[in-house]
Amino acid sequence: MTKAKVGAPILFEALAIKSVSGTTRDSSDGRIANRLRNREHVIDTFIELVNEGEESTLDQVIERSGVARRSIYRYFDDLSDLSMQVFRRVSEEAAGDAVLDNPGFGPLPERISIFASVRLHSLAKTHAFGLLARRRLADIDGVRDGLAAITNIARVQLVDQFEPELATMNDERRERVIDTIILLTSFESYDMLKRQLGRPIDVVEITWTEAITTTLNAG
Repeated sequence: MTKAKVGAPILFEALAIKSVSGTTRDSSDGRIANRLRNREHVIDTFIELVNEGEESTLDQVIERSGVARRSIYRYFDDLSDLSMQVFRRVSEEAAGDAVLDNPGFGPLPERISIFASVRLHSLAKTHAFGLLARRRLADIDGVRDGLAAITNIARVQLVDQFEPELATMNDERRERVIDTIILLTSFESYDMLKRQLGRPIDVVEITWTEAITTTLNAG
């Protein structure tokens, strides 16, 4: 039987923020449709700046997007609200990309490879904003909850993917193994290996695969 996919629903519930702020979903009104387009353009601009390594200040967003400051404050309550909407967008896309098909089925080496690859590519895609979220936005309740939800998603996926092996362990050993693999494949692990140590992505994937294999097979 195919297990349910885990990801976006948990994240959306944790974020619990409006997908559209300062306006309405009724896009039949041309002015509202224009506001929605401008709003999405502001979010796109914020993401572009982050991916380019910029600080993404409001002044930078205004200059790059061409949207007036007064208009931005019609679309978003404040910079924290804008940051939350950007975090939601990036997190939703990452959750959609990080789905494991048929978790728990197949040979163990294949399941390890799939888990490591999905985690790695999800973190690679969101790395720049992950740094921003931890450096500048972590004090925002919604962002803090969202980061916790992302970790929870990874934990649920891990348990589903390696349930055949985890089922053979006692409770204490099972929790240690889960915690170890979550730590090994965390954002912080990726950031240290890729950004600080300069390891290529394929090397990071090999490192994670070997570490997960060792952890699961340890006595």
